Amino acid sequence: MAGRLVQVIVLVEDLDEARRWARSAGLLALDGGRHPGRGTANVIVPFGVEYLELLAVVDAEEARSSADGQAVLDALAARGPGPVRWSLEPDDIEAEGSRLGLPVQERRRVRPDGAVIRWRAVGVPQAWLEPWRCAFMAWEDPVRHPARAPEPHPCGATGFARVDVGVPDAARARAWIGGPPPPAVALHEGSGSGPFAVTIATPEGPLPVEL
Repeated sequence: MAGRLVQVIVLVEDLDEARRWARSAGLLALDGGRHPGRGTANVIVPFGVEYLELLAVVDAEEARSSADGQAVLDALAARGPGPVRWSLEPDDIEAEGSRLGLPVQERRRVRPDGAVIRWRAVGVPQAWLEPWRCAFMAWEDPVRHPARAPEPHPCGATGFARVDVGVPDAARARAWIGGPPPPAVALHEGSGSGPFAVTIATPEGPLPVEL
């Protein structure tokens, strides 16, 4: 069974500018912190069970020394800023790894307050190389789950209204996902471009993520 939509990553060139955009749109924008050894950092827009990640390279030299950081540099060079990756949260991350024949990777990020956020992931390298593929992610500590929102968004945002994903073949995409995509995800057959448009649900209607 396919997991729940949990994350959409949007690449940005300047985290401060991305934070200003989010706050001007009435969204909570939380400093996510650094990814150790990867040269990247993020700002998190949480929706309770899913979140928008605004991701930037903050140390290009460090990023080039890391496979994960280089993947972000390559994506920026190939696509420029904008939606770049999406992830599902399965009930059993080990089962997803077994189903796809891929390892379950241990990952972490250090928040500005010093707290270490740890999660397990499957398919992240594959998702960077072929962004029509989702990654699979699971957090063991629900209290530190990045989707947890400390308070409501000023604009009343509740989550993703729609994520448009270009895929080379819908059947192949469903096979990778493990079933139909989550309700908010719309697959567009004929392209491997991955996520190309993201909107957030608010009481006033969909809010496009356009940075």
